[in-house]
Amino acid sequence: MNTRRLYHSSKRRREVYLKKMSFLVATFVLVLCFSIIAGSRLADAHDDSQSSTDVQKYFKSIEIQSGDTLWDIASEYTNGDQQSIRGYVGELMKINNLATDQIQEGQHLTVVYYGN
Repeated sequence: MNTRRLYHSSKRRREVYLKKMSFLVATFVLVLCFSIIAGSRLADAHDDSQSSTDVQKYFKSIEIQSGDTLWDIASEYTNGDQQSIRGYVGELMKINNLATDQIQEGQHLTVVYYGN
């Protein structure tokens, strides 16, 4: 009689263990599926925002006129923000291999402008 009770007790523990494991595996699979779906939706939203703000970078050559400075050229080709003008002057100097911001009349410079 004692052996039978141990057998049924052991069988019950095994059944409870299997039910718990099944529940944990099912929960893990659901969480994993939800994470994949939510992650792909976030990635799609991120990709859309990048494609709508694509700005193309264009280059052109200009001839320096009397009285032109790099700072004047920078303010003409940027939105006028002081920080972006300073950065643009640095970019012009780098593109044109200039050691200083001094330019001469008749000199040709490559300038950058942005558009869609």
